[in-house]
Amino acid sequence: MKKLLFSSLMLIGPLVYGQNKDKLLHAIDIDAIRETKLTGYIGLAPTVMSKPAASTQVTAFLKKFPGKKYFTFPESRENSIRLLDSLPEKWTNHSAADLVSFKGVAQPGEYYVFQVGVYGAGQPLKNIQVRFSALNNDKGQSIKEVTCFNSGGISFKGEKFSKSLHLDPHNVLPLWFGVDVPENYKGLYKGTVEIKPEGLPATLIHISIDVKGNIIANHGYNDETKLSRLAWLNTKVAMDDGLTNGFKQVDRAQKNISILGRTIKLSDQGLPLDIQTFFDKNNELILPKGEPIIAAPIRFIIEKDGRELPLAAGTLKFEDHFPGSTHWETKLTNGDISVTIKGRADYDGFIGYSAVVTASKDISIDDIRLQVPMRPEKATYMMGLDKEGGFSPKDWRWKWDVLEKHQDEVWMGAVNGGLKLKLKGKNYQRQLVNLYYPFGPLHEPESWGNGHKGGVDIYEQEKTVMIKAYSGERTLKKGETYQFDAEFLVTPFKLINKDIQFNDRYYHSDIDTTSNTIRLAQEHGANIINIHHKKDIYPFLDYPMANDNVPDLKAFIDSSHTKGIKTKLYYTTREISVNAPEIWAMRALGDEIIYPGPGMATRTLVNPNGVHPWLGQNLKKDFIPGWVATFTSGKYKGRQDLSILTRPDSRLNNFFLGGLEWMCKELNIDGIYMDDLALDRETMQRTRKILERDRPGAKIDMHTWNHYNKYAKWASSLNLYMDMLPYIDHLWVGEARDYDRSSDYWLIEVSGVPFGLSSQMLNKGGNPWRGMVFGITNRLGWFKAKTPEYIWKFWDDYHIEKKQMIGFWNDEIPVKTDNKKTEATIYKGKDEVIVALANWTAEPQKCKLKIDWKALGLSPDQVTAEIPEIKEFQDGRSINVEKEINLEGEKGFLIVIKRKQ
Repeated sequence: MKKLLFSSLMLIGPLVYGQNKDKLLHAIDIDAIRETKLTGYIGLAPTVMSKPAASTQVTAFLKKFPGKKYFTFPESRENSIRLLDSLPEKWTNHSAADLVSFKGVAQPGEYYVFQVGVYGAGQPLKNIQVRFSALNNDKGQSIKEVTCFNSGGISFKGEKFSKSLHLDPHNVLPLWFGVDVPENYKGLYKGTVEIKPEGLPATLIHISIDVKGNIIANHGYNDETKLSRLAWLNTKVAMDDGLTNGFKQVDRAQKNISILGRTIKLSDQGLPLDIQTFFDKNNELILPKGEPIIAAPIRFIIEKDGRELPLAAGTLKFEDHFPGSTHWETKLTNGDISVTIKGRADYDGFIGYSAVVTASKDISIDDIRLQVPMRPEKATYMMGLDKEGGFSPKDWRWKWDVLEKHQDEVWMGAVNGGLKLKLKGKNYQRQLVNLYYPFGPLHEPESWGNGHKGGVDIYEQEKTVMIKAYSGERTLKKGETYQFDAEFLVTPFKLINKDIQFNDRYYHSDIDTTSNTIRLAQEHGANIINIHHKKDIYPFLDYPMANDNVPDLKAFIDSSHTKGIKTKLYYTTREISVNAPEIWAMRALGDEIIYPGPGMATRTLVNPNGVHPWLGQNLKKDFIPGWVATFTSGKYKGRQDLSILTRPDSRLNNFFLGGLEWMCKELNIDGIYMDDLALDRETMQRTRKILERDRPGAKIDMHTWNHYNKYAKWASSLNLYMDMLPYIDHLWVGEARDYDRSSDYWLIEVSGVPFGLSSQMLNKGGNPWRGMVFGITNRLGWFKAKTPEYIWKFWDDYHIEKKQMIGFWNDEIPVKTDNKKTEATIYKGKDEVIVALANWTAEPQKCKLKIDWKALGLSPDQVTAEIPEIKEFQDGRSINVEKEINLEGEKGFLIVIKRKQ
């Protein structure tokens, strides 16, 4: 969520199984959206393609072509086809020759696009085939790179695909074509496009493109009106096995796999026999000796007649994709049952499995399950499956209910070692996130869910904590396949980068104008500016490359660089602004990119009183309205930016990456700010590679709204986005977050520490005293929050980034508090120690510090202790750290213990 009007509501969550037993009240600040209460104009004028023909005009047109079943209407890129349910008036004046010829003008090096509208006169058109020739000139030159975006392309996974095209009667299908013109080509190029619906004659359209003028810059990508950016839909940029910074390559010796700070040993069945972590308890060092995460091998079990069937393993075959991953495959058999196991391990800690079960005859079984036996000390905390992040329960029972629960995964672990398990099937579809989840929920896996028979039990068993994912009884049918997919993430992903944690200081403003932004950032100590959308230099959601704002945005970035300040842009996937000129071409692709939904009948927190009429007038149906941003000041004052939801795991991912590469090269951005993203892990890898290769030193920070409420259906945000975390530099854990929750909740849900990350607080600025227990502050510039600049100055004065952070979660911490309602973390240097002490209650508390002076390398009679003055945080005074300390409710101290000189 973006800019908010905080209206406090109390939600009582109807949680099944675990959480509902506690009858917890979730007091959250619901994001009642300020902009939706305002009005404004959209600023997009109708075009000649917006006006439908009158029925009399359509009838007169059809009479000119008696018996013709369908029509083709070549159209230039300047006139994006908008009407899908009627003929544009413009077309009713076409002659027979107009229907089968197109003439266009392009420049050398341009990615040139055009359209062909297909209209079904009175019957449905099925299986419409689209074929096209190369474009040739009279000198023997040939343009062979021609694409129809509707009929196929390159998927977000880099795979070629094709689509079947169909059209209802009296509707229009806009076919969009792309022609990649070489830089050294000039002249008149001719070719054909053939359109042939099943059972009907083909129509041959003659294409003529006159290539002339100077070589166009950057294939035409610099000018939105050319629509050349549609080429990004099929980009394969950064799709390789390369690593991202901060990781080491995958190494494999037989069945032993090594990645950064972790090792995985495989059994003959291809499943983990052992997983070890080498991270220290603060995630600051990688140690020579590892600690086991699992207590025994992970097992895939088939049970029949009350007993486990022994599964004989075949040969384990490997295929290495170094440096990034290694893949393997084997086959398990028992009589008439076989299981094909395919696995892979990636450099970031991902371990993916597909177990495909088949039977040569019908066989009734009791259960198919996966058992993950965790070491108790590596199952201290839990997040997921109806359990908010925090200490693990002794016993937990969970069942599938995807309509009411945004849940299919669980993480268990300690700070320096853990495991996330996500369950999937062959019917997996990435869900919508945030408050839109009910419009695009998870699919219950047909394998694991088994018609609501499946679930997950977590319980203590013989010095282990067992995660048992079961599916229940069923009959395996001869010839059918049952796909049990499972994904593991081994945490933490990386070492906490203390330079990022303490030296990346964000200015992130919520106002519409930017004239004072650089000055304010510089004056208050920020070195990174995040430019949100709904700004005078970046007006439209997820489309920072609009012609109208690019010059001002580029000038702002250049100016910030002269001041030594980085500038990052809001850029994510989930929604797209209606101001993106490519939206009409994306809509022409059916439901591939634009997520289908109830259209004008949609009601959400963003649209509580109905959908903006512009969307109904122009899109009409099959959409979900998204964010609404209303400008209250600046260049775009009075204007509204509307958006619609997009489909995850689509070619929009490629478009997103193409746009990112363009911004790196043309705008010199210093990274991106991602907001409740809808990306897959591989696209996130590509995102990181583009930034590192084109803009070394670029950063990614990620914001997430608290999904644990009735709107987002009870998901833990860091669980939801955990596979993104290896590629994130900073978290900004956001709205609807209750900072009065317990310290174990903070540790798992807010801090980022168990995953090798640092974080920041959002909701009303968080709690600075508790934040310092995790080394985090709020963000400068965001409304309703105190400035963090005075804590930043304290960091600088005491060189905190050079000290070792030892958290309260580490049982070896040399400074502990004797009051369980308080927590202490230290930042340890050779001659100086900072103690961050915080009260986790609203009432005053007293505590004494239990100090291991030897472990600190200090002597109590050779030190001084003080509470230094920090504006808006604490008053300065000396303190005796061996005496009782009084803490105000919800507050604390930063205490400096220093060796006497």
